[in-house]
Amino acid sequence: MQNNMETQVRVNLENLQALKPQIQELKQVVGSYIHSVQDSIIKRRTEYQTKLSQLRSTETQLKLEIEMNKKLREQLLEELSSEMRNRDQSSVKYEEMKIQQEDLEKQRGEFNKQLEEIETLIATKIRQINEERDIMKNQTILVNDKLYQFEQLLGLRIEQSFADDDEIDNDETSEGDMITFIFRNIDPKDFSKEASFVFDPMNVKIISSEPPLPEETFTEAIDIFVKTKEIAYLWKYMRSSFQSLLVSSQ
Repeated sequence: MQNNMETQVRVNLENLQALKPQIQELKQVVGSYIHSVQDSIIKRRTEYQTKLSQLRSTETQLKLEIEMNKKLREQLLEELSSEMRNRDQSSVKYEEMKIQQEDLEKQRGEFNKQLEEIETLIATKIRQINEERDIMKNQTILVNDKLYQFEQLLGLRIEQSFADDDEIDNDETSEGDMITFIFRNIDPKDFSKEASFVFDPMNVKIISSEPPLPEETFTEAIDIFVKTKEIAYLWKYMRSSFQSLLVSSQ
């Protein structure tokens, strides 16, 4: 019995030794992917910091213009008040002063409108930057937290994707921004068969899939992702949709 145990241990060690090249290759693939993700995050962070710096510069300039407009408005109001005080001193100039008063009132209204538009523009740009920053931060955290777990559970592989020109409908999206999620082990009759879909993280949308799924499936998957803020639910829903499609076609 002891000989049998020793033989079994030796066989197990040999099997483990045979798996070492595959384990090393898996480590290299995972390391390469993590490096790619880190490079992408650094690139996006740099772009965000550049945009934020430009926005701050624009904000400073706009604030200076607002301050200048406020001072000009105060000056105009003072001139208006002075003109109004002097108006009664000469009845001959009454009509002329009335016209000037109307012009000044009109200018004041225009300046107020411009100030409101500038303040609204600043608030909108700041909100857009904050929203983009939050989206990138959330997506990075979600992907890093769930990546290894779901690669094992769902037979999932993730690759950087290069979209065709006709698939890109947003000026801010470039080819390197696409991510392809590839599932294995979804067809019980053929475990080597793969299914995949291309995801646009910047615009939060699914571009295409193979085999093709209905557009309604893409919409439902994105709705689930937006509601749950968990990319794991997106993966799970898409994998289930692929399985249903394969079963119905058999």
